[in-house]
Amino acid sequence: MKLHPIVVPALALAGAFTFAFAQEKKETNWSVAPDKIAKIDAALPGQTPAPVGKKHEVLVYTRTAGFRHGSIPVGVEAMKRLGEKTGLFHVTHSEDPAVFEAESLKNFDAVFMLNTTGDAFGTGDKGVEERLKANFLEFVNSGKGLVGFHSATDTYKDWKEYNDLMGGAFVSHPWGSGDTVRVKNLDPKNPVNAAFKNDGITLKDEIYKFRPGTANPAERRILLALDPEGTDMKKDKDDQRPLYPIAWLDTAGKGRVFYCSLGHNDEIYMNPVVLGHFLAGIQFALGELPADAAPQGVLSYGQDGGLH
Repeated sequence: MKLHPIVVPALALAGAFTFAFAQEKKETNWSVAPDKIAKIDAALPGQTPAPVGKKHEVLVYTRTAGFRHGSIPVGVEAMKRLGEKTGLFHVTHSEDPAVFEAESLKNFDAVFMLNTTGDAFGTGDKGVEERLKANFLEFVNSGKGLVGFHSATDTYKDWKEYNDLMGGAFVSHPWGSGDTVRVKNLDPKNPVNAAFKNDGITLKDEIYKFRPGTANPAERRILLALDPEGTDMKKDKDDQRPLYPIAWLDTAGKGRVFYCSLGHNDEIYMNPVVLGHFLAGIQFALGELPADAAPQGVLSYGQDGGLH
């Protein structure tokens, strides 16, 4: 992928400032029930796909300026426990846009956009917001990692550079949180898909449909997609797509991107196969797991389930 241009801030501000948050304050109960913690712990992979080079510092960002997912606390807890158990990363969790100031970002090796929505860097001051957006793009382009979960693609849908970087822009979810779907493994030989053991998976979760021109296999490597075998495709009553991407890899400048649209339901963060997939994608984004991120171009399914 081409280097994403840096947005020039409309107003350069020096010194201290106070963020005037545009979104309505939302109270969140961050405690996760003991039974859910036990299920997360039981599902955690025992080790990373590749040997750990170092323990990385990652920022898990969950600010919402639109729909707020109830699974956010469970997702944050799963990331903390995944990082600690494997020794791959330590989580700093925040919903304060100030963490995207350059002095703060330099402390991290990757940013996880976990169920963010809307203008997630908004502060009520457009000059500040533009500076934070520029810092974010520079962070990834300079060689750092970006990981997106579920509604990371329902974030800044009118900011082209972000849409290009994350890889998709949410339009709708014909398959809701209570629907059982089949997920197809499009790239069985890719190490980021190793947890699927050359197979797909059947699960319940909300499945995204992306804006035309985004989530394009000509621009990024699609790892998972909705499988018509095992999914009620009639749920999409508007315009049937030949492909409904779910997860992918990409590069941006010197940086690396992993995105997976699973994560609406709490149970996704308690699924051992999905957590294994997440871990591999994270290790790729951190630069420790070599994986083919080259776009496939045109996708067609072979009898062996691979890409041809």
